[in-house]
Amino acid sequence: MTHEEFRRELKSSPEQAHRALFESYCNYVYTIVYNRLRSCASREDIEECVCSVFADVFVSYDTDKDVSGDISGFIGTVARRRAAALYRRSSAREPEVPLDGEALQLPDCAQDVEKITDDNERRKVLLDTIAKLGEPDATIIMQKYYYGRSAREIAKMVSLTPENIRVRCSRAVKKLKAMLEKSGISV
Repeated sequence: MTHEEFRRELKSSPEQAHRALFESYCNYVYTIVYNRLRSCASREDIEECVCSVFADVFVSYDTDKDVSGDISGFIGTVARRRAAALYRRSSAREPEVPLDGEALQLPDCAQDVEKITDDNERRKVLLDTIAKLGEPDATIIMQKYYYGRSAREIAKMVSLTPENIRVRCSRAVKKLKAMLEKSGISV
């Protein structure tokens, strides 16, 4: 959506303009916020942050400025700043310290490095294998199992019915399992 389209829509119907802006940029904002907060915030916090981003955009976007082109830069900046602020607040919380005076045991670094490396290798193989499924199966699997979206939400994204999503997901999981077993990864 361009600045001019948004301004025209806003003059005719502010509610429609806000809805159109949200529909156009929801996935973009969610991706920015999710990538920044996935390590420290719950799904509800991430969704609340996305809503806050759009509230900030609706309140602070100046339609009187003479701007040409896409407004995604402005929306992306608001999303990054809002996510960074929530990240700082979430990360600033004090870690819990045992009250009974027990000494903290440090984990065996060799085991941790080995486990982290194995997990990263497994993730890479998994993501590569998911990509080999092709579209829309790869998108369906990622949205369902990585982002936790429902069949109805995914159906809107890939222009299929929720029933088709469920059937394709089930088939894709079977195919993925077979492909992973060929790669030497047991599921």
